[in-house]
Amino acid sequence: MNFKKMAKKKTVKIDTDNVDINLEKDGTSIKLDVDTKNVDIHVVKDELNKEFHYDGKKIDIDIKKTPEGVEVKVDAKGALWKIIAKKVIKFVLNRFKR
Repeated sequence: MNFKKMAKKKTVKIDTDNVDINLEKDGTSIKLDVDTKNVDIHVVKDELNKEFHYDGKKIDIDIKKTPEGVEVKVDAKGALWKIIAKKVIKFVLNRFKR
């Protein structure tokens, strides 16, 4: 007889005036949300997919890794942030090329 143990959903929430943090773990999937006045970060990791979303005042980064490949979207405002965006895209594509 085989019995599978069901994983309990674990949740941690921290809400302050300046920062809101939500962490959820359900079996092998993890979700993290960090919200501040200037930055919002959303991370999802499960067995097949990985997602990272960063929304700031000057730059927005969206990275999604699936079994089919990697998708990277970067929006930047200003010359310096556009240079940083190109570096982020190059790093992510080189990192996941392996």
